[in-house]
Amino acid sequence: MQAPFMQSPSKNKEASPASSPPTSPTPLRSGFVALVGRPNVGKSTLLNSILGEHLSIVSPKPQTTRNRILGVKNLPGAQLALVDTPGLHLTSIKGRTALNRFMVDEAQQAVEGVDAVLLVVNMHVPEGKATDEVTPSLSSADEQIATQILGLGKPLVVAINKTDIVPDKRMLLPMIDSLAKKLPGAPIVPTAAIKGDGVERLLAELIALLPEGDALFSEDVLTDRPERFLVSELIREQVFLATQKEIPYAVAVTIDSWEERIADHGKRRGERIGVQIDATIHVEKPGQKKILVGEGGQMIRQIGTLARAQIAELLGCGVHLAMFVRVDEDWSQTPAGLRKMGYESEARR
Repeated sequence: MQAPFMQSPSKNKEASPASSPPTSPTPLRSGFVALVGRPNVGKSTLLNSILGEHLSIVSPKPQTTRNRILGVKNLPGAQLALVDTPGLHLTSIKGRTALNRFMVDEAQQAVEGVDAVLLVVNMHVPEGKATDEVTPSLSSADEQIATQILGLGKPLVVAINKTDIVPDKRMLLPMIDSLAKKLPGAPIVPTAAIKGDGVERLLAELIALLPEGDALFSEDVLTDRPERFLVSELIREQVFLATQKEIPYAVAVTIDSWEERIADHGKRRGERIGVQIDATIHVEKPGQKKILVGEGGQMIRQIGTLARAQIAELLGCGVHLAMFVRVDEDWSQTPAGLRKMGYESEARR
């Protein structure tokens, strides 16, 4: 098993009292919580808001999250192991790519082993309508997912996310009433993850559902994902943000080499002071490569500059990043292609 990623001291020093290790004399509550919902409802943004860290990548593209991402949150008297999942798809798996099927499996497997579920939904506003012209409602896709989650028999909390788009919060009442009828007894919490609104109440509701027991992870663990995985995700995030709609979601990033520079003298002797990273961005068509490289290499340089800054913050040291773009036709269509890119179900690892 890969070693867990530890929080750097530089990040811990700015942590709020709510982020400190549990010190309450009351029994500790700890457990796994799966964040589930359809694609692009804001699960990753909500996870990052709870953690106070940019752990799970975010972009306007649906299906940005592909793997289960674990984030550990320590609070007084509680430890939550939060599992961000790929968006749930409701259509038949027939005709889906191998990557689609992998993401569905990742989401379903994550829910099976948790102590509680956080269902994230969005307000449904008909296309072409302004939020102040209609009463936001629950989409049919969210209703179907809610029914599926209810059938699992797991303790449940519901977050209505992106509530900052409505001018009057009273407009949420019909949606809350609809959810209360669909999921009787489940706490319903309006949130605006991008602003952090509603997060404290959401955490309180989740903690109440967790069993009493010892902490699952040591207090300095942020995630069980290795640094190389997090770095590849940060690069993929910048690809999505830079290319917007020009590049489809079938982009993968692999880390080809990783060389660390360790200080051999001075106050930082023995510490990592620099990393040389070579990475490959995989696309499926030559035209996609042309877009990613850009005229005179302008696009790939822009992606590299933004990714390097985020990676340096994550690793806490200087970073030299070299990136290459390669065409691997139809890699997302086959199990072999997925394995090559590192997408493999945990059940098979």
